[in-house]
Amino acid sequence: MPLASAGVGHREAVLRDAHAPMIDYGLRPHEFVERYAEREPYLQRRALRDAPFAWSELDAALQRVEPTAPLVQLFNGGPLAEERYTDVVLELGAPRRRLAKRRFYGELRAGATLVVNGFEHYSPTALRLCADVGRFRSAPTVGNAYLSIGGRGTFGRHWDTHDVFALQLLGRKRWQVFAPTFPLPLGMHRSEGNGADCPATPVLDCVLETGDMLYVPRGWWHLVLPLEGPSLHLSVGTYAATVHDYVSWACARHLPGALAARRSLGAAASAEDINAAVDALRTIALSGAARAEFEREAIGRERSRTELHTELHLALGAEGLERGDVLSINAAHRLDATAGEIAVRGGRLRLHPLARSIVAALGDGPLSLESLCLKLGSAHPGAIQAAVLDLCEHDVLTIVREVE
Repeated sequence: MPLASAGVGHREAVLRDAHAPMIDYGLRPHEFVERYAEREPYLQRRALRDAPFAWSELDAALQRVEPTAPLVQLFNGGPLAEERYTDVVLELGAPRRRLAKRRFYGELRAGATLVVNGFEHYSPTALRLCADVGRFRSAPTVGNAYLSIGGRGTFGRHWDTHDVFALQLLGRKRWQVFAPTFPLPLGMHRSEGNGADCPATPVLDCVLETGDMLYVPRGWWHLVLPLEGPSLHLSVGTYAATVHDYVSWACARHLPGALAARRSLGAAASAEDINAAVDALRTIALSGAARAEFEREAIGRERSRTELHTELHLALGAEGLERGDVLSINAAHRLDATAGEIAVRGGRLRLHPLARSIVAALGDGPLSLESLCLKLGSAHPGAIQAAVLDLCEHDVLTIVREVE
């Protein structure tokens, strides 16, 4: 489809729509940080644009994944034995578990909840939603799906050690959120044995309808209650680095350079030695250079999962890109294109000038290919398309096709 064939009105519409994420958060990232992040729950009605999920996608995902723990489990007052809803079959001479449809459906009708961990590995829509939340929060994400048809829920009252964005994909579900009794837990903490019991009265009691979003900060108790009828929600967990992560890194990476920290902890180590080591750690941790190094390493370790487009890359080539294809940076963190090279899957990729311009243009959010060409202006569309495809092969960019 030639990029020059669209009219001005269409160009303006594409430019507006391409900036829109899959999720309407109702506020900008910095506003969310100032008002809600790690502070209190946030409910956004009709946050999902265009009701993006269909039952057929759930079916396709369940065909892909082998129904074994910890990836796929059924819960009903506790985890159910896999033998209750799966069979072992031989496939090409190897034993595999597969859902036994009648028993599987029967357990769900009897009140069980299906949990699919890492749902983004099997669902393109979940993958895009996780990426959207990751860009909004500048943090890696994981998405777990929960399917129920009535019943008692899955885990009872509990809190998580990561922030959660609950996205109601199908049906409806009731959420009760309670004030934290152990604020901002870390990964090693658990609901049991940390802080007081869950408060009796919720601070938020709501029903999520299809398309709604609820943010629950880590440490906030919550109870998810299925209602009558089928319901599917995606729980997107965000995993931002904490101060504990940074200080632990600084201890391991730079504190051994301080003489006081290398002394034996015994009779020879005085209180002054320990104090000197703590002072050295303070100097390291407050250093802008150390923090920048920590953040660069975090970006370098990021392994974002993206969609494959084999026909585009292997058969059609750059000319197969459509003007409505939406392009976005494949990273939760903002990439610094001015540096000339960026971190990609643990390595470094040197960018040529046009690639730097493309990365910079997409820094504020997704753009359609047509909008990107309009924004870059002077570059030839064919050269832009070739550079875009090359960046996609390096996993710097991801594409959401106009026509699936």
